[in-house]
Amino acid sequence: MTPETLALIASYLMCSEAAEVRVLDGSEIEHCTSIYTEVKLGFVPEVSLDEYQIMSATQRAEVNQRGYAGFLAWRSSNAGPVTELDVDAKSSEMAVQTNPPCR
Repeated sequence: MTPETLALIASYLMCSEAAEVRVLDGSEIEHCTSIYTEVKLGFVPEVSLDEYQIMSATQRAEVNQRGYAGFLAWRSSNAGPVTELDVDAKSSEMAVQTNPPCR
């Protein structure tokens, strides 16, 4: 696993943690969605982002499922590093930011 891929996974985990503790704004949702797509595509190396973007919805769904399964397998076989990444995500600035109260 490359340092770039680990950084991407760390970013995804920060997004995931932030979404657990607060409502993300529109730009955060867009940013986090693109990160998550890149993470999943990292586990389907034969499909590039450009190829993915022109696929049919059915093809994208299949690639998403394969990528997610690959990500879950990687998580379970790398428990130590994943725990460290999860701890970092929980303490990240993105996760602890709070949305202003509604008026």
